Amino acid sequence: MVIDNYDYMISLFPDDYPDYKKALAACTTIVPEAKALKIFWDQQGTAVMEAMARYAGIRWTEPVFPIYLVKYFPDYAAYEPMTIPLEGRKNGARIEALPQGLSHYITLFQQLAKRLLNDAGRPGATTYNIAGHPLMDKSPRRFDNLANLLALRTLADFADIKAALDVFKSAQWKEREPGEDVFFEYFWGKWNLSADTTLAARLAAEPGNSRLVALTRPPEYRPKGSSVITQGPLTGSRIGIKLSKDRTGFFRIIDIDTTKAAYVSGLRKGDLIRSVGGVSVKTAKELFSQMLDHMQGGVEVRIIRGSEPDAVILYPRD
Repeated sequence: MVIDNYDYMISLFPDDYPDYKKALAACTTIVPEAKALKIFWDQQGTAVMEAMARYAGIRWTEPVFPIYLVKYFPDYAAYEPMTIPLEGRKNGARIEALPQGLSHYITLFQQLAKRLLNDAGRPGATTYNIAGHPLMDKSPRRFDNLANLLALRTLADFADIKAALDVFKSAQWKEREPGEDVFFEYFWGKWNLSADTTLAARLAAEPGNSRLVALTRPPEYRPKGSSVITQGPLTGSRIGIKLSKDRTGFFRIIDIDTTKAAYVSGLRKGDLIRSVGGVSVKTAKELFSQMLDHMQGGVEVRIIRGSEPDAVILYPRD
């Protein structure tokens, strides 16, 4: 774990740190917080990596890799190279302050889990053939949720997990975890990990065409100019569906534009919409408002398809 990242900080932000002296000054401002994290890592790092590998069912194949603690970073964190920003996410002149304390430990465990999962395809890493599983796709509701599950399960051995979950569920963390709704409904508390029931084993046992795989599917984009197989005007121009109220009180999709958000997110003609973002809508206006207000990061739409309950995640078309 490296605190004195002068060259790294200069390479990240050459305009802000044009020389060694300014980079050094920036590094010294994070020393107290960085030292606490480094002391924890020096004392517990080996145990953390052993526990994570045990719950993952994946062996660490790298003999050593650096973990950079920096003041700012263009993203919330990274697992290659392993980077944990302690004060903010910086893009140009805009700086988004990051929560302190336990949040740094969650970030650390999260990036370690991503790095370990990312190496699952290396020779000797695991006995399970999981690298090509659909849930390993690099998307918020698939790969990120697997990493979050592994991270929080491991963190439970080293910190107060209730306090950690409170941080993870906070408004500031929700903005960076668009897959959190799926995580708590389908992974946490459902995929319980242990040395005997590892993440790799659970993943290997999950069919590639399962409901969970379908639910977490990233949006499929169609090129502009795709044909529209609908008749008449559609309600909700961005969403692309026409509705009628069913005798059950739910709204049924009676027409759908194949170039718009609803179709590319997985909704289909005939689907009965039960709720949007956990809200049972009463009017078409409320339904569309709920979709438009929350779909930027993806909103869960629960449906009945045929006679079976199902769900999709509605994303923006573009």
